[in-house]
Amino acid sequence: MRGQDHSGYLLAHDVGTTGDKATLFDLEGGLVASVLKEYETHHPKPLWDEQDPEDWWRAFVESTRELLKRSGVDPGEVKAISFSGQMMGCLPVDKSGKPLRRSIIWMDQRSVKQAGLISERIGFKEFYEVVGNRISPTYTISKILWVKENEPETYEKAHKFLQAKDYIVFRLTGSYATDYSDASLAGLMDVRRKTWAYEVLEELGIDLDKLPELHPSTAVEGELDSRTAEVLGLRAGIPVVLGGGDGACAAAGAGAVKLGQAYNYVGASSWISVVSDKPLIDPKMRIFNFYHLDPGWITPTGTMQTAGASYKWLRDKICWREVEEAEKKGVDPYAIMDSEAREVEPGAGKLVFLPYLMGERAPWWNPNARGVFFGLTLAHERRNMIRAVLEGVAFNLRVILDSLEELGVEIESIRLIGGGAKGRLWRRIMTDIYGKRVLIPRYLMEATSLGAAIAAGVGARLYKDFSVAMKLNAVVDELNPDPSAHEKYEKLYRFFKKLYLTLEPLFNELAETSI
Repeated sequence: MRGQDHSGYLLAHDVGTTGDKATLFDLEGGLVASVLKEYETHHPKPLWDEQDPEDWWRAFVESTRELLKRSGVDPGEVKAISFSGQMMGCLPVDKSGKPLRRSIIWMDQRSVKQAGLISERIGFKEFYEVVGNRISPTYTISKILWVKENEPETYEKAHKFLQAKDYIVFRLTGSYATDYSDASLAGLMDVRRKTWAYEVLEELGIDLDKLPELHPSTAVEGELDSRTAEVLGLRAGIPVVLGGGDGACAAAGAGAVKLGQAYNYVGASSWISVVSDKPLIDPKMRIFNFYHLDPGWITPTGTMQTAGASYKWLRDKICWREVEEAEKKGVDPYAIMDSEAREVEPGAGKLVFLPYLMGERAPWWNPNARGVFFGLTLAHERRNMIRAVLEGVAFNLRVILDSLEELGVEIESIRLIGGGAKGRLWRRIMTDIYGKRVLIPRYLMEATSLGAAIAAGVGARLYKDFSVAMKLNAVVDELNPDPSAHEKYEKLYRFFKKLYLTLEPLFNELAETSI
């Protein structure tokens, strides 16, 4: 926590999957305080995932009030508020803005049939070329079709379909709006024209007037009225800036704000994204496109399912001795695991891990893919397995990186953010496998919140543009590839890809096997 800065503060809310994280930054990018208020995800049926928007609002209010109390900041010094939010949701509200049902959130998979309908009516390739995204039950467009087919009364009563952050902005301002980043990853937007995908929506029978207005992430949707300000503990008149989806906020917060800049988020999942002036329409449809917070940029992205989740699985299921040792020493189990893996040479003793513990998105887009340790011998120890997992995740991210470069993107360096970026060994492994310079910015875990705060600052005209992100989240360390390690990894990287492609038909056969 920093001392009070009278130049003012920016309030960012990340309306995420597990809770609302309220964060306060000073205008120089200093982190003042952060508070998380969690809420429940409901699972009424297998593969159904829903959240109550009233829980979002409760968490928003509680986190704001506690943040102000914890920070000791004068509420009158808060200059603007903005948002990051979970993407690909589906919340129908009536004309008064009252939710008609719980929100169907991004991870919900109920709309498989509706995704098939889109493929049948539009065509898989044709949809991708317009929207810049693959057809998937995770996208909002499939979920709206599910509501229309299965809850027709709800669909008819729906005045607008909103994303998580958009609902909170409505509660604060009465404005029905969404930004380009959320709209583009909803599968509803023509990614080239920066408009709703009119022809697609018409063919699918989705009413255009049920979608909110498209605004830039920096749009000021209104100001806090006195009644709401009193509830929150803030002053009346604070500008409420729309903000963007969490992926777009991560890009800005990472400092990827200029053409060609790339960043790699490593959390439970992981993705690599690059700043582009146009969508990258991949003939192999390995990557997808959505808008940056700066609507002049698009961020083509490839994302994998289980990055940090693979390392957590290893910790929980196999590395119980490391966990016990960490408890005795009072340290993080990952620190013990990293120290053991550091004793192993690059290549993990020719032990290769395929990190497909929940199927895979980019680059293979195969829900039937499965995790594999390949090359195990009696000579291998847990430390080999630990290093193999770290390397396997990095190998898969390298395939995504290569996919972007095959489309003409030139990537000289990559900014690394997220919880996985804290591990010095993993940073080194990624650097040597990518063969790229890896940059470590000031904030790793807070980059997404910082992106929302920068949107607030730009919207309130406290910053000129998003280029300020490079200063606010400045690079504090950089790594260059070790030529010897990179040469070894190049051989294993080729094998890694060959191993997946060899096993691909067996993954599909296993999925179809009835036992």
